[in-house]
Amino acid sequence: MSSNKILVSDSIFLECIDELATQITEERFGDSATIESKNFIIFTEEAQDFYNERFDEYETLINNTLNVWNKQREI
Repeated sequence: MSSNKILVSDSIFLECIDELATQITEERFGDSATIESKNFIIFTEEAQDFYNERFDEYETLINNTLNVWNKQREI
């Protein structure tokens, strides 16, 4: 693999990882993934913890396998 990192904008990178982590969290927890809080839909505490773990896992996977990195973190 080339040592030159492929840098992408913060919003594109984070949106991609968020979408992956959200989909797997919703699949894992189904209808019990979210609750309504102050007119917002949020993950339950357990689902949020799962989401956070998947987010970190996917970010690392994309960094290490595709050599794609969040530009703002690398600056």
